[in-house]
Amino acid sequence: MVALSKLQRKLFRDLLAGKAQFGAVVVIIILGVAAFVAIYGSYQNLYLSYSDLYERMNMADYWISADALPSRAVREMDQISGVEAQGRIIGDVSIDLEVEGGQKVEGRVISLPAGVHPEINDVVIETGDYISPGANREILLERSFADFHKFEQGDWLTIEQGGRKIPLKVMGAVSSPEYLWVTKNFQELIPSPKTFGILFMPVAQAEGLFNMKGVVNDVNLVIREDVDEEEVLMQVEEILRRYGIKRVSYPNEPVPIGIRKIDVVQGVRTAHIVDREYMPSHHLLKQDLDGFKQMSVMFPLLFLSLAALAIYVLLNRLIESQRVQIGLMRALGYSKMKVLWHYISFGLALGLLGSISGALLGHILAGLYTNFYIGFLRIPYAVTEPQWTAILIGFLMGTLVPLFAGVLPAWSTARMRPAEAMRPPVPAAAHRTLLEILLPFMAKLPFVLKIPLRNVFRNPRRSLFMATGVMSATAMILLCMSFVDMMDWINETQIEQIQSYDAKVIFQGFGSEGTARRIEQFQGVDEAEAILELPYRIKLGDEVRDSAIRGMKPGSSMYHLLDPDGIPVPLTDDGLLLPLPLQEQLEAETGDTLFLEPLIGSVGETTTHVAGIVSEPMGARAYMPLEQVQDLIKMPGAATGVLLNFTGQSSPELLERINNLPQVASIEFGSSLIDYMDDMMGFFWAFVGIMLVMSFALGFAIIFNGVTVNVLERRREIAIMRAVGMRNRQLGLIITLENLLIALLGIAVGLPAGYYLADYFMQQNSTDMMSMPMVLHLESYFIAAGCSIVILLISQLPAIRRVTTMSLPTVTKDWSE
Repeated sequence: MVALSKLQRKLFRDLLAGKAQFGAVVVIIILGVAAFVAIYGSYQNLYLSYSDLYERMNMADYWISADALPSRAVREMDQISGVEAQGRIIGDVSIDLEVEGGQKVEGRVISLPAGVHPEINDVVIETGDYISPGANREILLERSFADFHKFEQGDWLTIEQGGRKIPLKVMGAVSSPEYLWVTKNFQELIPSPKTFGILFMPVAQAEGLFNMKGVVNDVNLVIREDVDEEEVLMQVEEILRRYGIKRVSYPNEPVPIGIRKIDVVQGVRTAHIVDREYMPSHHLLKQDLDGFKQMSVMFPLLFLSLAALAIYVLLNRLIESQRVQIGLMRALGYSKMKVLWHYISFGLALGLLGSISGALLGHILAGLYTNFYIGFLRIPYAVTEPQWTAILIGFLMGTLVPLFAGVLPAWSTARMRPAEAMRPPVPAAAHRTLLEILLPFMAKLPFVLKIPLRNVFRNPRRSLFMATGVMSATAMILLCMSFVDMMDWINETQIEQIQSYDAKVIFQGFGSEGTARRIEQFQGVDEAEAILELPYRIKLGDEVRDSAIRGMKPGSSMYHLLDPDGIPVPLTDDGLLLPLPLQEQLEAETGDTLFLEPLIGSVGETTTHVAGIVSEPMGARAYMPLEQVQDLIKMPGAATGVLLNFTGQSSPELLERINNLPQVASIEFGSSLIDYMDDMMGFFWAFVGIMLVMSFALGFAIIFNGVTVNVLERRREIAIMRAVGMRNRQLGLIITLENLLIALLGIAVGLPAGYYLADYFMQQNSTDMMSMPMVLHLESYFIAAGCSIVILLISQLPAIRRVTTMSLPTVTKDWSE
């Protein structure tokens, strides 16, 4: 057994004597370290989970889209050194769900080899079996679509393509690395499994369905890490040219529309090559991971900075209260460095205890958080191993921050001379506080008001420390409330104010505006409005963004456009209405000239100007009048869908009648967005709940420390007040009023600090899929302030109880006490 030195025994005794205050500091360190390890550990677990699935399924590095390529072209690509190549057929169909009342939804067919798993972009069999050998009419369904529609192995599903209806046998449900986040494209990032599904079909069946015998329209490439990708792509382009592809485009090298027009006139065939970064599913998952990474830094820094402040104040108080002991240690021969290290050891001990506990708690939370998120996204393989990098960084931060925080007050001990240290400090000279100078009538106030007011300004450093704790609690609680208010705003704005239609009919490609007028005549339909939505590239100067333009009827009663202040914005012929995220990315202002270039086809190039800014939470499309968009593409009367409002509830017969129209691909109900938001809410509320618990714990720990230090530094003063006859109730009232005055100062700073913290967080975490506006209702400010006051009132109870029960002779017998 290792014997402890005298200074080490003194260290443990001092820590035990102040276990409440030092314990509160340890709690703050635990919260900071746990927040970092949990969030950053979750980020690493999720990254590894995605990477593990990509590796297991051999996810492609590049996707090549073309109208048609012979299979031998794919074999030639596969023969390039360091390259694996695989050809597939991808096409869109309608899915006729007769068993569900005649609903028809959109489907995307992806071909797979029968009887054997593909070499690239493999699938994970969740339920059922893989496609059997031969040209059987079998399919596999993406898991979320299968689960939503309750398809099981052995069920039959009917698809429609080119006027033919084809029944297919469901063999099972699968997960695909390409569709961890199921999305159609960058313009429709949040399709519902109710209206969109991924179907995996044997190659032979897909060839017959799309009349593509011996050819493919999608090629997947996997490139070995030690191979020069640029050289590989040059060889791939050469192979494409040999098979009639005269032009190859990339997402970061858009082909100007003028060249596309020439290509159309000359009949030039083109191909588009996309790398993994431009895959919609991977792109969205990466944005989510980036948000995790930012949070893993922001919150721990706040917690640990407050822990550093608390340690600084506590050690200052401890050193001041132990002046005689310090002088005695120096007189007994302890060197300056030994005394210095002794007091630095307080910060080190607290840091070690908090870091070890916080790292363990963070590791547990990281596993829970990872499993919860992976369950939400239905990722088949989860990695929840200990993230030693996150644990080590969290441990070092939690240890070094309090260690350095203790250096400054401990350094002052090394400069004390023994004789000076053993003398009581010279009492501060009496003077009027700033408040007494500004408010001369204070002298006439009752002592229960005068004493608290005077004490607030008598020791500004002590008051500032406690106000900082209140400020931190207020800011963190207000940040949590901003999440709640944001979700309320999204539900209210997107679902109740902007999107007021009951359903959206989606056409197969281009349809007719007349279909809307026809549907409006159906019994049970109250109103119908045609829309035309097209993918577009929008340019302003050197800034370029790919988005979509929706043409709508001006004065639409089913889709209302609002500016950032919630004021309705009319559609006019004067220009384009830009969404807020796109406006910020382009740095556009009302009146700026924009260049519009269609992403598909060669017709529709034009210039226009920004007519206004619209704000909507979901999506980032621009808006123009319907006729103006039709004129752009030289297709009068064209539409890609219809917005509907029903008279009461829609009947199965009405839906079947709409579905049977030739142009209709699917019907997407407005409630599908509500369903999506409900799915998201479980994950969201878990995050907000953890944040609130940590905010309350942080507030309690820092305020408890501030109140306790405030009271203990004035034990002699309070004992004298008790000795002259002041009752405990009056004493408690004075302490409470003083704390409330300091709390009001902290709240006054904490509310704007919380606002700017929330605003920063929302800006950093807004994505292409969802705009996260900074919304704070008035009641949220009152809730944050009220919670901070409640935390303060609870935190001060132990300190008040201590001073009202302490022994007067013990406190007053020695000045140093």
